[in-house]
Amino acid sequence: MKVRYKNNSLHYLGFFFFFIISTYCSLIPNDWVITDDTDLIEGITYNIVHSISKKYLISVGDHVQVGASDDSKPNQHWSLRKAEGKNYNVYNIINIGTGTNLDNDGKGVYASSIEHDSITNPYQHWIFIKIKDNTYNIVNKINEHGNIDSDGKIVYIGKSSKKNRYQQWLFEPINYKLITKVKDFVLDFKNDKLEHKFVNLLTSNDTIKNPTNATIEKEFEKDATKSNSYTLEIRKSESLKVSGYISMSFEIGLDIFDIFDILPVKAGVSVGAGIKGEIKETTEETYKETMTDSVSYRIKHKATVPPYTSVQVIAITNKVNYIVPFHAKIQITCKADRLNTDGKVIQMTDVDANAIRYYAQRENPGVEIMNENFFYMITNGTLKIDGYGYNSYTYVENLPQDTLPPKPESTPKVPESTPKTSESSPKNLVMFHQIILTLLQIMIMLQYTYQ
Repeated sequence: MKVRYKNNSLHYLGFFFFFIISTYCSLIPNDWVITDDTDLIEGITYNIVHSISKKYLISVGDHVQVGASDDSKPNQHWSLRKAEGKNYNVYNIINIGTGTNLDNDGKGVYASSIEHDSITNPYQHWIFIKIKDNTYNIVNKINEHGNIDSDGKIVYIGKSSKKNRYQQWLFEPINYKLITKVKDFVLDFKNDKLEHKFVNLLTSNDTIKNPTNATIEKEFEKDATKSNSYTLEIRKSESLKVSGYISMSFEIGLDIFDIFDILPVKAGVSVGAGIKGEIKETTEETYKETMTDSVSYRIKHKATVPPYTSVQVIAITNKVNYIVPFHAKIQITCKADRLNTDGKVIQMTDVDANAIRYYAQRENPGVEIMNENFFYMITNGTLKIDGYGYNSYTYVENLPQDTLPPKPESTPKVPESTPKTSESSPKNLVMFHQIILTLLQIMIMLQYTYQ
């Protein structure tokens, strides 16, 4: 007897992976479109703009016209795909809204019906003749003397002319995001600037008072929290231009905190995996971003306090202001809307290397992009650290005398026998003096009498 084990969750999981793999494996490769230069890419999305009227090529059902821009409508968006023809440089122009190819009958231009849509149909094969940057004549292969033309309202096939601006079309890539990260920092410690001073982690309220007449010992224990700040500045001239299509973040490895003698700053909890942030602030010459990090200290001290005194607990650490130059790599990746072989768009997915280079150079013309295991460019800047040292030194300091609690006053003992002073003593003394004076006067008179 055979027992068959059925696991529905595994079945659904397998179906899910099959769906993901089949979807992403069928993406149209981001190859360069074969033109006079490498200025167009297969499989990404474009707006196609009429050079004279500045109106956009739009599919309304099977009808194609030019009109005002509305990026929310996929019928305004187009993509390019290599076609199969006798000429190796022919392409389909696919409307994202209908999922069908741009077609023509030698006079009019329209969107193909599904039943006539074909990678091999020569009426749906187009080549691109460059006029200037991002601007082309769009030529149907079956009629090499016919360009897509427009009078600002309708779209049709006109007699080829490179000088005719009504036949010139601008290709604007849309729906992409270049993601850049500054990483692999090399700090230039030979040209750094370091300032430091000693600061107290505690406050003046951290005191121990002894109001008794005996010496006491007391354990002091407290947590102190401070804030470190890290400011990254990168010169714009040595970076990619940050815009709506480009984001820039940075990541500095935690290993810089291992260099204790050079970078005496304590790392907090939030930088457990390194210093990370997204660059949003900009000045005239630099991109700049500051992130903060909390650092904690556990302060313990056993204090001896004499009678009727108070002491202040002080925890000293280094306060560091540090500026160090660096050079680093800006890693470049990209996500964008991509077309698959079924004519459907996969939104904001990873793109191939050609598309990364294309988008980066379009946003930053002339930028030098290097290829390793990823695309990158070299940049320079400065890292400023305003933070607190690794350890603290704790001691106590006697408070000034006038801040001490007053000593209790003792009551003086009264002597057992204290003669009471009469209230009339001054009067008696006067009378005594008068008697003496009177006696002296009598004696003087008697002396004169006997003579």
